[in-house]
Amino acid sequence: MFARIGTWQGSTEELDRWIQRSREQVKPSVQTDPGLKAAYWLVDRNASKGLIVTFWESEEAMRASEQARLQRQAATTAVTGAKVTTDRYEVIDWLTA
Repeated sequence: MFARIGTWQGSTEELDRWIQRSREQVKPSVQTDPGLKAAYWLVDRNASKGLIVTFWESEEAMRASEQARLQRQAATTAVTGAKVTTDRYEVIDWLTA
């Protein structure tokens, strides 16, 4: 399994726009990406920071979704005016409760 983490950093007002856009546009779009296993949106309101963590069945599935991710990221940056970075990881272990 593989994971991609998008980190978003901006002002409080931009964070509110990021949350709204994530719920209304990004989430429905991400759901259509083949190979997606799960996605989580996380927010630190005090730091005006947000994360989207996506989990993929394979590295190939994650890489195949890159073009759609680039389009979503560009649109989010344009709407919110905030900086977005992306990192990719191999999941080596996990625990579910």
